[in-house]
Amino acid sequence: MLTETTARTREEHVPRSPRNHRWTLRGAARGAAGLLGGVPRQAGAPPEGGGERLAPAEALRLLREGNRRAVRGGRSGRTTGAGRAAGAGRPLAAVLACVDCRVPPETLFDREPGSLLVIRTAAHTLDAMVEGSVEYGPVELDVPLVVVLGHERCETVAAAVTARATGVRPPAHLAVASARLAQACRVGARLPGDAVENTVRAQTDRVVARLREDPVLLPLLRQGALEVVGAHYRAGSGEVEFLTGPAPRLPGRSSPTPAAGPDRP
Repeated sequence: MLTETTARTREEHVPRSPRNHRWTLRGAARGAAGLLGGVPRQAGAPPEGGGERLAPAEALRLLREGNRRAVRGGRSGRTTGAGRAAGAGRPLAAVLACVDCRVPPETLFDREPGSLLVIRTAAHTLDAMVEGSVEYGPVELDVPLVVVLGHERCETVAAAVTARATGVRPPAHLAVASARLAQACRVGARLPGDAVENTVRAQTDRVVARLREDPVLLPLLRQGALEVVGAHYRAGSGEVEFLTGPAPRLPGRSSPTPAAGPDRP
């Protein structure tokens, strides 16, 4: 059976440093700007649209308010542009969501299309490319908030839970996704209640912990310029429950909240 260790790709074993990783992201950004005919901003320059970087707490407040509007059926934030992040070209938040979630994050948070930097993977799992995509928002676009968004009745998680219970390996690359969920499945199985729901929440917690350890994001987290939080979408009501608060910052603290395990979630 495929394990978490064998599921990790070769690229994940490449040593990473904040400086080198930032250089790689800037190189990719320059290349994309060249292809699109744009001009990449210089290091330290304000993002397109100008304005000050929004505080993480303010970005989180705007998302909460937007979800309340969405649940009520209102669309004031989308139609009037109220509560946009400072700087017209800057996303309010980066959202790592699941491919199986039927409702776009922009709809869940009553945001205009393009106002969120959305990354989707099966069960919001991480690999090197996904983690780099998440890093791009805070590092290059001054995004102040990263939301790891799980949801009810996740089919990817359900397949992983079934595979663990039956010992039957999922087909093709679904086996890789299931292997990455192995630790979350073990945590979910130990808790009372629905195993799938427990595993989704455990997976969200693991990804949040992993991103809070990310060497590129860590300086921004320590400065208070960035927060990484978990959330859970309830399909029946449309409500988004935020699961994790800000990471603690104690004087002299050398590292963020530890992840639940050594492997990528």
